[in-house]
Amino acid sequence: MSRAVWVRVLTRALVGRTSRLAAFAVVLAMVAGGCLPAAATQQGHAVSDLWTAFIVAAAGVGILVWGLITIALIRYRRRAVDAATIPPQIHDARRLEIAWTAGPIVLVLLLFWLTLGALDRIDAREPGRVTVDVTAFRWQWRFDYPDAGISIVGAPGTPAEMVVPAGEPIHIVLTATDVAHAFYVPAFLFKRDAIPGRPNEFDLTIDEPGAYGGQCAEFCGVFHDRMTLTVRAVTRPEYDAWLAGKQVPPSGAAASGPVAALQASPSVAP
Repeated sequence: MSRAVWVRVLTRALVGRTSRLAAFAVVLAMVAGGCLPAAATQQGHAVSDLWTAFIVAAAGVGILVWGLITIALIRYRRRAVDAATIPPQIHDARRLEIAWTAGPIVLVLLLFWLTLGALDRIDAREPGRVTVDVTAFRWQWRFDYPDAGISIVGAPGTPAEMVVPAGEPIHIVLTATDVAHAFYVPAFLFKRDAIPGRPNEFDLTIDEPGAYGGQCAEFCGVFHDRMTLTVRAVTRPEYDAWLAGKQVPPSGAAASGPVAALQASPSVAP
């Protein structure tokens, strides 16, 4: 087999491999975009939008790079008629050099600007919020409603449930009593650390009523896997009814139900 034939065979193999890699990059970008859970909060939508922008940018860069490689392999491959000649040598291609320098810089600055915008949306504070103090301890959660005087404490085998109104901003003050934990609800596309002595504050606005499972996302000890929680979003009338049912009875009256159980077991939380 002549040298020219070997060159053609190798060129076709490289082109085919390049095309397959480009197709794989596109499919991988689409799969990665689809792996992100649907956002259940307004802050989660900011994360989802930013993730989509990064996926589109990455796919575009991949298609451009592999496309140019494929074009170079096909169009500028060495042919038998060119065996005795040297291809034109290009020096000082300023326009090309400016383009491949400015292009990535502009793309990075654009993604940086989009990231700052997403952070502003995530960290925004709104008036008229329902405040919930969330305390992490090994190996459960405690939810305190300071405006209503209600506390919900989880126990082994009985995860704590946070009840909040849907469509309204919820202000969460997150802390821990022993070691570092992390408040994580996958549907919220959001995770924040709970660090002893350093309260971490943020707002969440859940779009629709429903139950959203969460867990501690920071390894905190032998029963870390049992440190789960549930955030249940309800309508405002349902939330008001829940608050009324959890209110501490007047002084002198006998407490009953979950409130009595909580008052009788103050040692559940550390």
